[in-house]
Amino acid sequence: MGTFYENNPDLRGYFENLPIDVKNRILKSGVEISTLGELMQAAEHIRETNG
Repeated sequence: MGTFYENNPDLRGYFENLPIDVKNRILKSGVEISTLGELMQAAEHIRETNG
């Protein structure tokens, strides 16, 4: 089983363009992401809490 973005081209493209620290935090969080909107929301939350 791959990660959430490997089977979805929309998610993969967006995820691969995120800063490495944001990608790592999303992966380590264990959050379940199945839509581009969820991925965008998770990335924005991390950016906001990173200060």
